[in-house]
Amino acid sequence: MLYPISVPKPNSAEDWIGYIDYSGRVVIEPAYQAGTYFSEGLAAVCRDDGLSGFIDAEGAVRIPFGYQGLGTFQEGLCPIGQDYRVGYLNRSGDWQIEPRFAVAGQFSEGLAPASLDGSLFGYVDRTGIFAIKPRFEQVGFFCSGLGAANQDGKWGYLGRDGSVAIPFQFEGPRAQVFTNGRAGVSVGGRWGFIDAIGSWLVMPQYEDVGSFSEGFAPVRHAGKWGVLDASGRVRVAPVFDELRGFDEGLAAASVDGRAGLVSPEGEWILEPRFHELCRFVGDLAMVRNGDTYGYMSRSGRVVWMSEPHAMPQWPPFQG
Repeated sequence: MLYPISVPKPNSAEDWIGYIDYSGRVVIEPAYQAGTYFSEGLAAVCRDDGLSGFIDAEGAVRIPFGYQGLGTFQEGLCPIGQDYRVGYLNRSGDWQIEPRFAVAGQFSEGLAPASLDGSLFGYVDRTGIFAIKPRFEQVGFFCSGLGAANQDGKWGYLGRDGSVAIPFQFEGPRAQVFTNGRAGVSVGGRWGFIDAIGSWLVMPQYEDVGSFSEGFAPVRHAGKWGVLDASGRVRVAPVFDELRGFDEGLAAASVDGRAGLVSPEGEWILEPRFHELCRFVGDLAMVRNGDTYGYMSRSGRVVWMSEPHAMPQWPPFQG
């Protein structure tokens, strides 16, 4: 696994993007305008002329430059633009699905969110055919055979055949993907968790919630974050200003503007000493102190630090 780094260009407000390994050693010298995290062995990078291509972990160009924007591979396919439309490349650099979409997302469980006009969304299969017709205002990724969709301002969940598995009844800007058999949804401005048939496992009572991982979920009450266990019991009272999901028994948390790592019991495994701490991606997590950022190992050792004012490449979002 390699990690993107930013190095300021001399006499410029822009940065060069390169890559380090888990030890902090620069493996691919900074030479690109932009770049993604590696996924399925490839990373999308952008040249000075604005065109994108894909490199491998040795820095060799595996898919030649000629695309617009950046994308990441998932299930062997990557959404990316050409001639102002979006299609899907396979790992050989051939179009699996020709560019014809205004918006297209990553594949998950064989289906990908897509829209022809940017207004109505559905799901395409690996042949590019709409397996679920575009008739929704927003859609999420499929997980555990269910995909969140928004219709007429309400969220519900679809089955893979497009049938309504959980009726449209939830509110808010999002509905979570199912993880650990649970999804966070909102009703009346409060968040709780439902199971795969739409029954409440945790009644809506929180200001916000994160996704379940490793049997625990962050929940916010009275402006502070705590930890809920799989039974719905409060494992850690809300005391944190921010709290991310658990990964190998560790979660990034912050109090009074300082971030560290906590256990599922809420104990500090790494005392809060950073201004910001992101989730781990593989062996490293991004950290920030003031106007510099870097990467930290699971032991708490910072393996690489940027120059001041370098622009970090934030890790991929996980809902």
